[in-house]
Amino acid sequence: MTSKLKKVRLKGNDSFNFREGWLRKGMRCVEACPELFAQSDVMERLGVGSKMVKSIRFWLQAASLCGERPGAAGRGRLQVLTEDFGKVVRQWDPYFDDPFTLFLLHYHIVSNASFCMMWNIFFNEYEGQDFTKEDMTESCKALLAKKMDEGCSFSERSLADDCSSILRMYIDPDNAGTHPEDSLACPLAELGLLQKSTRVKNAYVKAAPSRDLLDKSAVLYVTVKNLQKGKTSVSIGDLLNAPNHAGRVFNLNRVAINEYLDQLRISGHLSINRTAGLDMVYVTAGIRPEEIMVDYYKKIQVR
Repeated sequence: MTSKLKKVRLKGNDSFNFREGWLRKGMRCVEACPELFAQSDVMERLGVGSKMVKSIRFWLQAASLCGERPGAAGRGRLQVLTEDFGKVVRQWDPYFDDPFTLFLLHYHIVSNASFCMMWNIFFNEYEGQDFTKEDMTESCKALLAKKMDEGCSFSERSLADDCSSILRMYIDPDNAGTHPEDSLACPLAELGLLQKSTRVKNAYVKAAPSRDLLDKSAVLYVTVKNLQKGKTSVSIGDLLNAPNHAGRVFNLNRVAINEYLDQLRISGHLSINRTAGLDMVYVTAGIRPEEIMVDYYKKIQVR
């Protein structure tokens, strides 16, 4: 049984989603100065205001690009690029140009419940169709309340602000003609995971990304990240419905999951047993998430 929450972090981003160039600047500056966020000139180094500085620090950690650890006495906390994700992105896609990188950022944000609880609830548990912001907020409030320990509470205003942030993060606010770094849009809007409803006014729908946009390597990465320690197998049902797996994180239905699995089977990354209703997937032993990333980046360089 999952333990109940005594407290929850909401509005950690100060209602600022990361914009084009923010994570690149943050990683570059952290690499040059691990004490970046303790420096008096941090706003000048990043070229943003004080609240945006706090937001960049939040998103670097929420997306698992950076970790934080205590520094020497009087030097503040240190920011360090994570070995298995941040450093790989910094080396192979420092400008976050490839949708593959953006899908992995999205996965790390959604699966990081300690930083991004509402993102975790929305993609893993919320089942609304043609929903308004108010529908989403009320349902997510009820879902979070079920997770809280008796007598513990949370700020409904902060929860509503996080729901608004999610909608802004994944829906392009029509900044056509705007220079990317001047745009208010988050780069994750291009993934197509949320769209405006064509049936209900002022409503939204979850959507599966284009097959041309979501590469099979991103599905493999998420699958391997979610394997239980020491295990190399997972059921197709879990890939489809279990929290933080590809079905939930990428809004994929059973048909799409099976198509990606068949692609990965053909490429030799896994095998599938569909006999006698088993529907089990066996990932090739020894595959590590960071190796999946490097293999993908190497392949696209020679295309």
